[in-house]
Amino acid sequence: MTIVAYLVTSHTGPEQVLRLVRTIRTLSPDAPVLVHHDGVREPLAPAALERIGGVHRVPDAPVEWGRGSQLAMQLRCLAHAVERVGFDWLTTISGQDYPARPLEAVERDLAATPFDGFVEGHRVDPPPWTRGPVDEFARRYFLHWRGIREPGRLGRRAIVAARPLLAVRDLPSGVLLGHRARRTPFTAAMPCRRGSDWLTLRRPAAEAVVRAVRDRPGLVAHFARTVLPTEALPHTVLHADPAFTLSGDVRRHTRWEPGTAHPAVLGLADLDAVLASRTDFARKFDQRLDPAALAALDRALGV
Repeated sequence: MTIVAYLVTSHTGPEQVLRLVRTIRTLSPDAPVLVHHDGVREPLAPAALERIGGVHRVPDAPVEWGRGSQLAMQLRCLAHAVERVGFDWLTTISGQDYPARPLEAVERDLAATPFDGFVEGHRVDPPPWTRGPVDEFARRYFLHWRGIREPGRLGRRAIVAARPLLAVRDLPSGVLLGHRARRTPFTAAMPCRRGSDWLTLRRPAAEAVVRAVRDRPGLVAHFARTVLPTEALPHTVLHADPAFTLSGDVRRHTRWEPGTAHPAVLGLADLDAVLASRTDFARKFDQRLDPAALAALDRALGV
């Protein structure tokens, strides 16, 4: 029997996280479930998870979205799963994901697939040494970033004038200053890759990412100083390994509004598209905004 483990990482909506875990437990009673919840703003009571049963709590720590602490969380969760949980497949989801079809069908498909992982691998080339426009992903992964005070209008103008050596960007946590990395760990055999950080990995692929922390400290150190490193380190490691056959299908349903950086919140009006997608999970839902959406999805799934 193929064992699929589900790793939930979250930082908001603890009641919705509990609902998700209960639904996974209902749809796949024997599946290992792991939860990492950054409860700085909205705590998740450990006793609530214990009452569900069979849930592995990954030791949590505060996470700053898009920075090195998010990468540390991702790698810590993968290591916890590899070292402490028996599984054949590991799928990572957020607390705002929800199954888009019965997990029995998901697990049956994973048992039969020829792939070792479902992870995107779009190549990222280094930015040019010019003052012209720079690709967003090249800016993320070929510059090193650190937090600074708000530089003000004149400071921002000076940073812009220093392109391509310097750059500035705004994150929810504050302002970052980026400078072109003197050297990177990327090679012809291991170019920089990127994609969604919601992964579905066969155990050997998950082990390869964990092993990279030990065997490639320079790679981890480089990505820890980039922006959104969780969307590049596993992809770079796995697509460089000839032992793996990978699919770029992320097996997730999302809806994007034009010009936005984040997927739209799905509601009741999206239910038909979710069910027709034949993906494993859909995101993102917010039961505080549209409680009817998850209730209707529960009925469709037979929960």
